[in-house]
Amino acid sequence: MAEQKDLNIAILIDADNVSYTKIEGILNEVKRYGIPTIKRIYGDWTSSYVVGWKESLLIHAITPIQQYSYTQGKNSTDSALIIDAMDILHSDRVDGFCIVSSDSDFTRLATRLRESGKLVLGVGERKTPKPFIASCDKFIYVEILDKSKVEDRLENTVNTKETAQKQSPLKKTEPVIDKETLSLLKDTVNDTADESGWAFLAEVGGLIMKRKPDFDPRNYGFMKLSQLFKSLKSDFEIEEKNTEKSKIKHIYIKSITHKSTRLSDTTPTQKAPHGIIPSAGNKITADDVRKNQIRITKDVKPFFPSSNQKIKVLIRNEFECTFSHRGERPHVLRLGKEAANELGLAEGITLAFTRIDDRYYKIEKVS
Repeated sequence: MAEQKDLNIAILIDADNVSYTKIEGILNEVKRYGIPTIKRIYGDWTSSYVVGWKESLLIHAITPIQQYSYTQGKNSTDSALIIDAMDILHSDRVDGFCIVSSDSDFTRLATRLRESGKLVLGVGERKTPKPFIASCDKFIYVEILDKSKVEDRLENTVNTKETAQKQSPLKKTEPVIDKETLSLLKDTVNDTADESGWAFLAEVGGLIMKRKPDFDPRNYGFMKLSQLFKSLKSDFEIEEKNTEKSKIKHIYIKSITHKSTRLSDTTPTQKAPHGIIPSAGNKITADDVRKNQIRITKDVKPFFPSSNQKIKVLIRNEFECTFSHRGERPHVLRLGKEAANELGLAEGITLAFTRIDDRYYKIEKVS
């Protein structure tokens, strides 16, 4: 993907799939990624359907491209836009494209542009099919752009420094985060975290966009990703660190292990309930033995940390081992050769786990 700084971007608009009332917000959004050097809109300008566009085209210097509907029921606008996009691509005049449409017919076009190393932004309504969304580097829903406009006007009326620095969410109510999105946030934080579990917010945001192009904190009522994380106090810790430039702070995120998953009453002489391997869908395999590791699957996951970190394991002696959090996939506890030998790690054996605290575990061979 092209570097998102001072990029020349071609904006190609399907007039049949977006309202003229959204154009100012769309252009402002594109300017966050680069400079709109080519602005074209495609439609049948003899039709009364697009009459509202006239003033917007003049104000924003957008070039209308006439495309007659040669056959009823066929969208010839799509073909004209695609042909122009390929001509622009081969002219090598731009670094990226913004396709404004909710039509899945542009999926292959977006894929082809990305294959050529171009940044591809998509803008459309929430009804946009997932294949087109997935084919873009970033997809923005037009429904959130009006909210951004309102927030910008609100910030421009602020005169006091204290209020200007405050980043209030667009809604006063708590955000409604579905399980899939919360899992995405947690997995991304854990995958970018260092050994202590802390992840740099900028890296988290970059990886989220790669994994889910249509993710945007504004979908949940917040202008910035940091505000969204700060609202999820039961799931994430936030830490701000000063930089050499006193006005700039780096924000770090850490996933919180919920108390409900802790075995606070477990002692080294007690076996944690269900802390047994093999469990459903898991057993010690020859590959595990070769790698000196234990895979942690669903039944045993609650007994282990929610981030990558070093933990202590008591067998007969105490060992420092590496725990890798893998999100929805099985986690991995890397014992190392010495600990695996002391445990007698072998294919098909049964192990019992005891959680002493967040970073201290006892493992016993049952058979």
